[in-house]
Amino acid sequence: MKNVKKMLLIGVLATASIIGTGCGKSDTSTGSTASGETTAKESKVEETTKKTAPKNKFEYPITLGTIGGMDLMADREFPKAGFFPAGGIILGFDENKGELASSFYQRECTDKTSAEEVWHVEYSEDLEKIPEILKGLKSIWESFLEDGRMYTMYSDQQYELIVDNSEKVSYNGVDFIKEEGHIDITRKDPSNTYSPELVRSKYIAYYYFSPEGAGSNPADDNQGYGMGMAIWGVRPVDMSDETEAKTMEENYEKLKKSTKASMETLISLDDYWKIDKKFY
Repeated sequence: MKNVKKMLLIGVLATASIIGTGCGKSDTSTGSTASGETTAKESKVEETTKKTAPKNKFEYPITLGTIGGMDLMADREFPKAGFFPAGGIILGFDENKGELASSFYQRECTDKTSAEEVWHVEYSEDLEKIPEILKGLKSIWESFLEDGRMYTMYSDQQYELIVDNSEKVSYNGVDFIKEEGHIDITRKDPSNTYSPELVRSKYIAYYYFSPEGAGSNPADDNQGYGMGMAIWGVRPVDMSDETEAKTMEENYEKLKKSTKASMETLISLDDYWKIDKKFY
């Protein structure tokens, strides 16, 4: 019996020794690693907080129909000088450049009556169909290209929208079709050498459906309901000019980050009306 007790005591002590050694190794050999991981996580949280607009303040408030509102200037990286409204389109200037706008932003929300009787396009509540339908609003897309503050597309030129990538994304519980693509402007008659052979712009569009009566107040419908899109793009450039083409590509990469940062600030209309907003 004494031998059994001794064996049990030895077993308990051995187990305690193993546990103690394990904690000791963790503290000495992996303690710095664990601490480093904690610090890294805290840093990531801080970085995210810095890049995300506070929920109680928007610098450039924009509504997206009845689904909510966002801060267009959430990410100041591009354009550095900020956006300014210009006849329905919001344009952006490059820092220290005032000759031409470097980017554009536009939003459109089309109800059933406008779609069928004004635009003469199909109306749908199916998010998958909306992108193709809204690309049919040709005068909206042409307005980007014909605005002399960005580019002047002449009557002897034509354009084509080319989709590079499309995916479904969600922000604040709202589904969007995110589309990245480019717009090629070419000569209608190849023999007419007055216009450049190829002018290109790039765009990022978020398509959504904005339900009627989705806001808590009937007046929220005034923000627009139906098939909606928010579009960002960079200034069209002559692709034969390597410097201009390179700058356009660089601006587009910056704009993609800015666009995503803006979309990440999307909040409901109820919350949007409560926040502190600057108006330009």
